[in-house]
Amino acid sequence: MKDEIFLILLGALLAAPAASAAPVFQDLGPYSVSFNLILQSGWTVQVPEPVEGRTPEGVGYVERTIRIDSDEGLAEIRVTAYGSPVPAGDGATRALSRKAPWGIGTVGVETKERLVDRRTGSHTTFQQPRGGEVHQAAYWLDRYLAPGDYRGRTSCVISSSLPWQATKELFDTLHVEERREEAERPTTIATVIAGEYRVSFDLGDLDYTVIDGEAVAGEEDGPGVLRRKITIDGGDKAASIMITGYSEPRLVNAETERLLAEALLQAGGYIKNNGSLWDIGGVSGVLGVGEDPNHQILYVAIFWPDQIRRAGGDLIGMTRCEVVSRYRWTETERLLSTLRVERSMEG
Repeated sequence: MKDEIFLILLGALLAAPAASAAPVFQDLGPYSVSFNLILQSGWTVQVPEPVEGRTPEGVGYVERTIRIDSDEGLAEIRVTAYGSPVPAGDGATRALSRKAPWGIGTVGVETKERLVDRRTGSHTTFQQPRGGEVHQAAYWLDRYLAPGDYRGRTSCVISSSLPWQATKELFDTLHVEERREEAERPTTIATVIAGEYRVSFDLGDLDYTVIDGEAVAGEEDGPGVLRRKITIDGGDKAASIMITGYSEPRLVNAETERLLAEALLQAGGYIKNNGSLWDIGGVSGVLGVGEDPNHQILYVAIFWPDQIRRAGGDLIGMTRCEVVSRYRWTETERLLSTLRVERSMEG
């Protein structure tokens, strides 16, 4: 069985496309936006003035837009902040994605569910009369379950007439985050001494218990390998940090780790999943996001906190960390951004 999994992962690795382009970071009023673009020609980014308006129900809103122009097409990212909560259920999200952008004419419209920015959303493909496709995805940054259905105050819609590979990269890598003042983000760092490791993270004022498991030998990885699992138990939500320590340096391959993260999600029944590069604890790693048939979301992050680059260009490390989180994205993102794993000199 292990040989079959290895062959599947090896085949996928050999067939994998080239690495994504470097991320683009853009301020959008109170939001920070990042995304990757893969385009053959040059492109420009414009940020028009915000537009204010009201919904048919009389709820005021402010719409902010990032416009991406290139010879290969056009893309827009629109973040709309409503003055009070509005319907944000699957039907409302689907309707947002099906509203034809730029007044284009269409001869065919197809909509399906899609994860965008690690959240459940809708993706609509518009077939144009003259040929070609326009894609549009919609999701909510902050929707919550209220009596009757979901409600939210911030929607995000991404429209693109760029080639599909560029559009897919945009959809897969888009991240929108509302900036907060430092005074709004109290530092509540927890530190755990787990054998030879010092682990620290910040989950704000969440109520949780940390459980440090005993170290066990990772026999399938050969001699000199020890594994230790730390569980962050929040009652209805939880996360775990699996630390694997090696006695000798190992090669670090981000694409292999991305495939392993997706395989872990698939094995757990999270059939809708994707993985991408992600900074974890200040170092490069990967983040996989999966959704099961019941719309439950699981996050899997993998990184090597002690990775270094050899003279030949290869990355090597002796400590591999695998984080599995069932917390909401806001808490998971905070955990990943503040997580530090250090091996003591005496270990």
